[in-house]
Amino acid sequence: MALLLPLLALLASCKAVSPSPQRASFVPPPPSPPADNAPICARPDEVAAFRKVALQTELMQTALSCHGDAKYGTFVTTYKADLVAQRDILAGFFKRAYGARSQSAFDGYMTQLANAQSQQNLKSGELYCGFGDEVLDHAQSLKTQKALDDYAAQVPVQQSLNVQACGSPSAPPEMPPVVKKSRRVRKHKT
Repeated sequence: MALLLPLLALLASCKAVSPSPQRASFVPPPPSPPADNAPICARPDEVAAFRKVALQTELMQTALSCHGDAKYGTFVTTYKADLVAQRDILAGFFKRAYGARSQSAFDGYMTQLANAQSQQNLKSGELYCGFGDEVLDHAQSLKTQKALDDYAAQVPVQQSLNVQACGSPSAPPEMPPVVKKSRRVRKHKT
């Protein structure tokens, strides 16, 4: 009995642990504004292509960082034809915007996009993979091309190039300005 009283006193001094409140859903930080502006405006199909390619890159980043390779593979297999078409549309945009430097500009854009998204994901810390897994699940569950189009149009995804739709008030021109080479006039010695 003498041993039971101190034990009861010890138990009485312990605070009851209340169950932890339901953890709020993780919301990643919003995308940062891109540092670079496109030199020309984007046509509607190009705007959609920028969104879909950015979404695909985000999903790839998530798959690589969070072991979602199988889910990403299913997504790419399901939408392979459209994803290739979207890259072709972007290649056309870069050809129109950058001319002979289009391939280099396109490659640079894709590298900067992956880097910007990786940096954005790092801001989310350890909670990113839980959120990223949900995004992969959602993308994998899309059943139609229209559903993918709608999802790409609404989900906030980090971009590396600020592209404005043609016709918007502050949009750059649809074609880059033509730069004429000046001709040098040679002076002859007399």
